[in-house]
Parts: sequence; C-alpha cells; structure tokens
Amino acid sequence: MASPLKPFLTSRPKIPPLPVDFGDRSVHRLHFNECPFPPSPAVTQAIAEAAGRLNHYPDAVWSDLTHAIATEWDWPQDRIICANGSDELLMMTGQLVLGPGDEAVAPGPCFANYPKSAAAQGATLIQVPVRHDGGIDIDATLAAITPRTKLVFVTTPMNPTGTLMQTAEFTRLAREIPDHALLVLDEAYYEFGRFEGGGDHLPALRDRSGPWIVLRTFSKAYALAGLRLGYALCGSEEVRTAFDQVRIGFNVNRLSQAGAAAALTDPGHTAMILENNKRERERMAGALTALWCRVLDSATNFIAAELPCASPTVVSALRAEADIWTQAIAYPGFENFIRISVGGPEDTDALLAAFPGILQRALDAREPAE
Repeated sequence: MASPLKPFLTSRPKIPPLPVDFGDRSVHRLHFNECPFPPSPAVTQAIAEAAGRLNHYPDAVWSDLTHAIATEWDWPQDRIICANGSDELLMMTGQLVLGPGDEAVAPGPCFANYPKSAAAQGATLIQVPVRHDGGIDIDATLAAITPRTKLVFVTTPMNPTGTLMQTAEFTRLAREIPDHALLVLDEAYYEFGRFEGGGDHLPALRDRSGPWIVLRTFSKAYALAGLRLGYALCGSEEVRTAFDQVRIGFNVNRLSQAGAAAALTDPGHTAMILENNKRERERMAGALTALWCRVLDSATNFIAAELPCASPTVVSALRAEADIWTQAIAYPGFENFIRISVGGPEDTDALLAAFPGILQRALDAREPAE
C-alpha cells in the first residue's frame, strides 16, 4: 500500500539529531549557539509568578509581551507576531506563500529550517553559495530570483558563517527583490550584530513596496533558548493578518510570555552576555588563527573556521576525547569548516587545551599525497 506521507518525508537524508539534554554529565555545549549564562533574575522571578496561573490558557495575542517588544524597538504593537521560536515562524512563511512549483531563495549554507519550510509545501529551494568571506552574494542572490520565486531568505548576521551584512548591501536587496516575493530578514543574532557595529535595516525595509518580515528571537542574547520564544516584525497589516490565518492558537505558553517580557527590563544582564561573548569569541578566533585555521569574521555568538583538514574528524574527536560538542558545516565547499559556539571562560579554556593536539593528530592521520 502506498505511503500517505509526502515524498520529501521519506526521501530526505536521515540526519540524527544532536543531543540537547546530557543529564548529569558535564559537557561543553558549543554546538547550539546557546548562551552560557542563566537568564536574568527578573526572568526567573516573572516565571515563578506566572507559574501560579498555569491552570489558565495563555494570552492568545501575547498582549503584555508585544507591548514590551513594541516599546523596546519602537514598532507598532499590532504588527508583531510571536511564536514558539523563530522556527515556527519560518515554517509559517512557507505556508503563507509557497506551493508546488514555487521557489524559495536562500544562501548556502543556511539555517536548516529554510529548506524545511520550502520542502513542506512541495516547493524548490534555490541555494546561492556565499562569498569566500562567508557573506551573502548580493548579485548572485538577485540573479537567482525568477517569476516562480515567492520567498527570499536573507540572514544577518549569517548562520552558520557569522558574517554581518553591510547596510548598503541590504538596502540594495530590499529595493531590488521583486514585490511578488516575501522577503524574510532573519535577525536571530540581531543584538550581537548591533553590539559589533551593525546597522539597523528597518529603514530600508520601510521603503520596500513588497511584503516583508523581520525575525528575531529571545533564545540567544537573552539566554532564553529553553523558553522557545521568537517574534516577527511585520511590514504591513496585511502580512500580520496573513500570519494570524495560519498560526495555531495559544502557540506561546504563559511562562515564555512572562519570561521574555521580563528579559527586556534588564539591559544590564544582556550587556554582560554581549561583552563576555566578544571577549571569549576573540580568544577562540585568535588561538585558531595561530593554528593555521582561517576564521571568518563573526558578529555572532559563534565562529566558523576552515581547518587544514576535514572537519568531521576533528568534531568527532572533540566529543570523544574532551566532551566538547561542536558542529561541522554540511554544505558543498565547506567540508573543512567547523562551527563553534562561544561559551564561558571555562569552555574556551577547555577548547584551547584540547584543540591543538586533536587537530595535529587529524593532520597526521591523513593519507600522504600521491
């Protein structure tokens, strides 16, 4: 009997998920770009207070949270959509505009949910290889857009390369991407980018006549990955209304809403996270550069480095020998690249102690050139 599952569900490569919960085992979690610090005390207090009302459903339109976001970013409250992480929003964008025969354009490599968003709707994802420096290729991206393109993903700072897009580059993209495509600007690492001197791209988007959204998250700079809270700034009421038509009810739980709103009241805690991130990222980048690795410029809480050998060997050895979890970048042309999240000082110490020996053994194990 024929399977009722869509073909892409059974034909896609089987990629085992990486562990999230290690139980009591102490490991260096440098594979998910998480914050190494707990959230602000204001967050835990707000969650504790909200826990006493768990017998009631959460606010279906996230009133207190969207008010806090609107105040923080000077954005209309009625054009904000909240969701169970940016992941849910990315999947909804595919539901909004894609169908069989349609195309979506994204950089390559890219965040894993871009391909999923297209595949779930039977659409085709066109990936445009990034430049040698890890940045989005503006000319190639625009050239890849056709009349069948209904969705364009743009990311800054870039995941998994860490590269920051310049304001002039994004302004050109926002202006030249046709109006028949929904432009999705993924700013999951927005706070890190601004801390590194990146620009505000909302002015360029306001001048765009076609539909657009900006995606941001509380997972990274606010240390709330476990609450799963993302949000979208919508370019128009039409876009906001469209999201309302496809989202599920009560999609953000009461604790997440309370915790995220409280996180915005403690800018000092966020500043501490950003300052630690910059310091430890520079330590890692400097040490890897001294080991003849090419480290891409990063404005995020991770680095991408090109090793002088295939990265999966090094990634596996770091896990087995030092309980350090990192990720290889699975994309053609990036076979030697590793992505390493920024942790706390003790995580950096462990990485810098283990990495030289593991890298040297990987180099020694290579077959000699003929």
